Amino acid sequence: MGDDSIESIRSEIISAIAEGRSARDKIADNISSAKQGVERTTGLIEKAKDNVAWLLGLPTALGGAFGFMWDSSTEEAALQHQVDQLEAAVADLKAEGDLLGGGVKNWSLDPSAAPGGSLTAILVGLGVVILLGLLFWYQSRRRRQ
Repeated sequence: MGDDSIESIRSEIISAIAEGRSARDKIADNISSAKQGVERTTGLIEKAKDNVAWLLGLPTALGGAFGFMWDSSTEEAALQHQVDQLEAAVADLKAEGDLLGGGVKNWSLDPSAAPGGSLTAILVGLGVVILLGLLFWYQSRRRRQ
């Protein structure tokens, strides 16, 4: 066993190490390409799920919008009928001066036709005038001090 055998062993070891490195590099490359493939596949699956959800949701969204409009128009017609009935009832009560109901005349533009007569309207007006006069008097007295 001479220098040739040591050199040959050495070259075999170096070639084995190089082969090991290249095999390890190949395995690492295969693993990274597999990871990229899985990521691409996962991305495609997510896109497909989004598209399917969008496609399945589209008729529902459109049907819901048009269904709402249909229901809304039906409800609006019923509501308008109720409003018309209410306006007619209020007009009848207004004509009779009986807005509070109960058969007693309790509202009128003419104070003399009101339940308390014109005296009630005069007393309320007088009270408002006195209250305003007191407020002005208080403010002027306060400014002087």
